[in-house]
Amino acid sequence: MKLKLTVKNKTINSSEKMSILKLVKSQLAKHALNIRKVDIQINDLLNERLGTLQQCKINILLPGLPSINVNTKGRSMLQAIKRALKSLQQILVSKYQPSQPSS
Repeated sequence: MKLKLTVKNKTINSSEKMSILKLVKSQLAKHALNIRKVDIQINDLLNERLGTLQQCKINILLPGLPSINVNTKGRSMLQAIKRALKSLQQILVSKYQPSQPSS
């Protein structure tokens, strides 16, 4: 699984980058064998009522299956990433995990 992190309009140090990548790997570990590439983009969004928000876009490339795109917003970069990962896990489980046969 390849990971690519792009942060626009903000500088992050290497320890922050490593902690974000570690979080992504741990959250997607269950599906790591089925994921080819994870592309994460963080952008600043200006909102009149709420001020500056962080937008997290995650694109996952799955071999032989359609890509999954998730867009979320949060007050901080970490909150936006966690929300995106949670949505992504729900999509992966609902679409690509075989259902259990009922007894």
